[in-house]
Amino acid sequence: MDNSLMDIAGYMAVRFAFIGGAVVLAVLGLFAVAMVLRRLGRLDRARDLVEPVLREQARRRGGLTNMVVERVTKQRR
Repeated sequence: MDNSLMDIAGYMAVRFAFIGGAVVLAVLGLFAVAMVLRRLGRLDRARDLVEPVLREQARRRGGLTNMVVERVTKQRR
């Protein structure tokens, strides 16, 4: 294999690792916030505040996003 292809593959692997790490950190951060809100007894209030915003954004996007948000919010009720 050519060295330039190896350099590109290495760059792409490092880039993927950084993006994956950032996503994992974001998910862990959201999980921690949810646990703190749950412990303080404010998780239901936070859900009530966020749900209309998510519904409106999903409605604007349409398609699969709207279907998933509708199904999740119906199951919660």
